[in-house]
Amino acid sequence: MKKRMLSILLAAGLVSSMLAGCGGSTFDSDAAASTDSTDAAAEGTDAEASTEAPAVEAGDSDTLNVGLYSDIISLDSAFAYDFTTNPVVSQITESLLYYDENDELQPYLCESWEEVDPTTYVYNVRDDVTFSDGTPMTMDDVMFSVQRYQDPDLASYLLWMYDSVESVEQTGDWQFTVKLTQPDALWKHTFATTAGMVHSKTYAEAHPDDYGTAAGGVLGTGPYVYEKWDVGNQITMSYNENWWNKDAGEPQIKNINFLIIPEDTTRVMASTSGQIDINLSQPVDMLSDLEKAEGVDLLTIPSMGLEFLSFNCAKAPFDDVNVRKAIAYALDNDSMAENVIKEFGTNTNAMPVPESLFLFEEDTWMEYEKTCENYAYDIDKAKECLAASEYPDGFTCTITVDQKSITNSIALIVQQQLAQIGIEATIEKVSNDEVVSLQFGSGIDENGVRPYDIGIFEWSSDFPDPSGVLTPLYMSTNAGDGGSNSCAYSNEEVDKLLADQAASTDNVERTDLMLQALDIINDEVPNYIWTHQNWMFGVNDRVTGGISQLTGSWFWNFYVKNITVE
Repeated sequence: MKKRMLSILLAAGLVSSMLAGCGGSTFDSDAAASTDSTDAAAEGTDAEASTEAPAVEAGDSDTLNVGLYSDIISLDSAFAYDFTTNPVVSQITESLLYYDENDELQPYLCESWEEVDPTTYVYNVRDDVTFSDGTPMTMDDVMFSVQRYQDPDLASYLLWMYDSVESVEQTGDWQFTVKLTQPDALWKHTFATTAGMVHSKTYAEAHPDDYGTAAGGVLGTGPYVYEKWDVGNQITMSYNENWWNKDAGEPQIKNINFLIIPEDTTRVMASTSGQIDINLSQPVDMLSDLEKAEGVDLLTIPSMGLEFLSFNCAKAPFDDVNVRKAIAYALDNDSMAENVIKEFGTNTNAMPVPESLFLFEEDTWMEYEKTCENYAYDIDKAKECLAASEYPDGFTCTITVDQKSITNSIALIVQQQLAQIGIEATIEKVSNDEVVSLQFGSGIDENGVRPYDIGIFEWSSDFPDPSGVLTPLYMSTNAGDGGSNSCAYSNEEVDKLLADQAASTDNVERTDLMLQALDIINDEVPNYIWTHQNWMFGVNDRVTGGISQLTGSWFWNFYVKNITVE
């Protein structure tokens, strides 16, 4: 009966209205991105978010149309830290290092680098790179860019990656050296992310108020140049005729249209009709549409990430651990997995670290996963925990969720199941880009409190390392503006354990320290992990190369320059 009721709920919650455009070259969206949800997108432009995306031509051999489920946050890589913004900025600006198809670090704007000792890294920069306006990239540009990410006044979303940096100094004509305050196991990865992208100092300083916006744009070294950002509708770019790396092979794709289509049904229709070549967010409840369609296939990539309910631990009633435990026990994760999650991810309800990150001491991690505290569905235990809290009779709260169908379905289930223990939850649906802004601290008040009760968020490790989940999500230093600790969790012992593991070069010791931290985290349940997700892309058959080799780190190395089409 329980599963029967859940299925009825889902049937009601997943009904979507079909929008116009199934046979034409345009399509409508019922959820244009809000320009005032993020200052980075809104400053310096009078563009209005339209409900109709511009017409695009399908099938051109030099044009790629990519569907995004939300608008981007900014064109500035300092704020490129989500799964729609990253694929856009990675075409315009380039990093000092990059991940190859095996997730191994390789040089890019750096020609080489060396770990001299656990706290000293030397980088040798290429001297033959130019920006898209033809001006040469200099060491001033490199030093400006790296030091800019460290500026607390900028509040870059990548600021936390520089927490262990003591100094960044030029030590040669084309060389700089990074000194760390202590060994940091994750530091070596930083320059392969958007935190290692290089910008033109001259251009950025000439645009102090609108850099990265639709009006100001950006100036990078990448194979494509920014043309236009029609906020809420489309970002267009074209081939950079001054691209410095033509020896690597001139890209077939000369024009890119990133089409912002928040409504899942409309985006899938655009994919199955050939209007977009790659849909970067294929909803699991519409997989049958792909199966029926000709000329489009599903690409599934195991991720290094998770989807979760984030409890605002700095705000009542979620500052009460018994409240959080009550909610965890009240949720039937098995039914979620069977009725909603399906191929989208792997069932879990406690472990923040997915198996894809068991990259060292695998047996130890696997054993821990089997034996760690697990919040299996238990209404009696949920009521017992709530009775032990300061809110034994329940309370009201709000669940903040984006526009994706799967997260809205999860919100409906959570709402229904919390009602069984006297918690009345209201669902607040906001734009996808606003959810990203909230996750990184937008709207924090003068007391440092985030403006939501429960947020439904996603996270993928930035690096092929389990600490790439634990440090950003649970370190207290990441709870402020620009920080990724969305649950505002603070525990001094956890902070110390995570800092100690990062400073260790012994993987056995690192694993032991992380598992000690996980014991505490799982006991205090600041986040409820409802799945370890898979990436699911709808890919048109005319895409012949440059996409199938993507890994769990795809959001750092989704390079259109490598894509070929018929």
